[in-house]
Amino acid sequence: MSLDDQLSAFLGETPKRSRADLIALEVMQRAERRAFVERLVLSAIGAGVVALVLWACAPVLNVAVFTIAPSLVSIASVLTIAAAVLLIGAPSLWSQSLTPRR
Repeated sequence: MSLDDQLSAFLGETPKRSRADLIALEVMQRAERRAFVERLVLSAIGAGVVALVLWACAPVLNVAVFTIAPSLVSIASVLTIAAAVLLIGAPSLWSQSLTPRR
């Protein structure tokens, strides 16, 4: 702790940031921003590749979905009803305590 920091602490003031700290902070922010943009670009490229593969496989996937779909209708309807009940009734269920009241 430098003498300036000690004096600032004694007087109850916030110590001033040095110019080197501000430059280091700016450099770190730029580096993080660059890394974020790189990850974002890679994610966008990956999503594009997946979209192209799915588009290329669409004829085969359509046949597979049409053959499997009739057997999954009942399961999908039960899951849809269960989700609707949870969404509609959840606020009243969450407001009540799970422990019995005396």
